Amino acid sequence: MYFEDGIASGGEVSTAAFEPAAEAAKTPQVSIEKKMADVLAAGTYEAAYLFSDEGLPIAQASSTNGQQVDRDRIAEMAILFHDVRRMASLMGGISRLREVIIEGENHRKIVFRFFQAFGQQVILAVVVPPQKAYKQRTNELEKLIVGESF
Repeated sequence: MYFEDGIASGGEVSTAAFEPAAEAAKTPQVSIEKKMADVLAAGTYEAAYLFSDEGLPIAQASSTNGQQVDRDRIAEMAILFHDVRRMASLMGGISRLREVIIEGENHRKIVFRFFQAFGQQVILAVVVPPQKAYKQRTNELEKLIVGESF
């Protein structure tokens, strides 16, 4: 039996010819989500989301224990801060705002990081539990995302 363009000589379709392409298409999202999950497992984040500048989800990971974080609300905030970023540039002379941090009295934080990846502006949003440092892990995650391509 031989294969030609993914079709066996008997007329059956072989998925083997298509699997590498499908797996390659998933690789950036899978590797980003794996890194996010690793950071969550280490306790540095409670949740991590990567959005396009329109608020469309690209990758995500969230903890199943503790306080749940609503991805849609985080997306809305990401879009809002994307607009704030533009206004800061126009009105305040702040060029290329990189990060916005919201911290509550309970010291829980939501960090929004803005950068270029996949040929577009993206927003990384991470929810950080109290008393946890986030910059090093967020920088590592950003470098991984920038290095990936679809």
